[in-house]
Amino acid sequence: MQNHLTNSTAAFKAGIGTSKRIFKVTSGQYAGRIVILIQTSPSEIKLSFSDYPYISWSSPALIINDSADYPFDAVMNEEGNIYVAYTLASTNDLVSCKLTYSSGSWTAGSSCTVYNGDDNYYPSISHEPDGRLWVSWSRYSLGLYYINAKFSDDEGINWSGGPASAGTTLTSGGNSGYSKIIIRNSYVYCIYSHDGTKLAYRKKHFNITLWDSEETIAAGSGYDHNLSAAVSQDGKIGVVYDDGKIRFRENDGSSWGALLDIDSGGGDYPQIKYINNIPYLIYLSNFAAGQKKILFTRRDSSYFSTPTALDSRKNSFSKVFCYHSTSGSYQDLTAAAGNSATADIYHSGSGVMLKDSGDSIYFGLDEKFHYLKTLLATIGSGGSISWQYYNGQEWVSFVPSGGNYNFTAADKELLLWDDYSSIPSDWQKKVVNGVEKLWIKAVVSTPYTTGPTGSQITSISNISALILME
Repeated sequence: MQNHLTNSTAAFKAGIGTSKRIFKVTSGQYAGRIVILIQTSPSEIKLSFSDYPYISWSSPALIINDSADYPFDAVMNEEGNIYVAYTLASTNDLVSCKLTYSSGSWTAGSSCTVYNGDDNYYPSISHEPDGRLWVSWSRYSLGLYYINAKFSDDEGINWSGGPASAGTTLTSGGNSGYSKIIIRNSYVYCIYSHDGTKLAYRKKHFNITLWDSEETIAAGSGYDHNLSAAVSQDGKIGVVYDDGKIRFRENDGSSWGALLDIDSGGGDYPQIKYINNIPYLIYLSNFAAGQKKILFTRRDSSYFSTPTALDSRKNSFSKVFCYHSTSGSYQDLTAAAGNSATADIYHSGSGVMLKDSGDSIYFGLDEKFHYLKTLLATIGSGGSISWQYYNGQEWVSFVPSGGNYNFTAADKELLLWDDYSSIPSDWQKKVVNGVEKLWIKAVVSTPYTTGPTGSQITSISNISALILME
């Protein structure tokens, strides 16, 4: 499932690695309804929801219009109410807002101040079983970042110590600080990266005022917001993060297990989710220029599986054929399209990828796809392209959602259709040069003066962020 909901001009369109933005209603008439919060502009946060099979979504509705252009965080309670913590645009105060749930929809209340001193960023919000809300955040004071935490016993209207209180300062000052606050058994845990040099945590029992001393999870360099933590159904805490490598560590309630290297190549936005006590790790892996794969792995017994593409439709093409109309011959350019070698996508008959009327290039996968990433060594000039798919009887021309690209830009992210839901239902497989696939064909309708030559063409998009549903 992939749906285009709206565009965004915000700096952190999907938040940071510690963010929560997608929730599912668990009970009542609308059980199963998924709701997502989206920062659509530097100041606006909107809400959209959908019911199974999650193809049609409500028009994004404005819920907050005074946010700073920094990430927010949210949490949903058992009643379906959502609590949002965010940075206020005018002052960089930390504020909260309750979205009251009733009859399948959410209504935003007034913002309430958590802390109105210093500058405040990157909140993480959670709640105890009895409803007490907790928020941790990065407080910036005199050139240094501190991790702080506060609580509210009245659904975010008032926060401990009042607006002028910074609550509990959990760390010393550093050059950076990002936190994730979670609840496990009778404890509040604040897990954080600090100063780029360590990943650590402090915890506090529900019935005790003071926080325990800091304990280190990992130390070294490169620690930032690329971290996530979750609690399993049987009470384990799993932490995944990137410090140049994707790494995982788990606490069983008494001690931390071995530090495991998941991907030596590293990645962005690592996320963890437990399903039936099994940890699943998902992250963005750099494939090539402007291309990131969503990879996932799960632990089977003591070991994690080899990371695999979560979406096989965002991948290198399984077949790429180039057709030269003058000679009537096909050439298999699958390997050339998938690697990063320069200027290796061309037909030997013409010396270029496309030139004369009827010249074509075919991109094939076994599943319907909606996107092309094109890197050219030589851009085309003077020619035009007809984009086509096969409907079971004939090739059908269409104008890509991203515009009628004629291979005249060296680096192009081309939306064929907005999302998977927009792909034509009549697109069918066809045998081309002895191979049956779902093909997109780019055929020359007006000859080129200078034919394009390619370096890499895939269906791997430049995904910038990844957040899992709570």
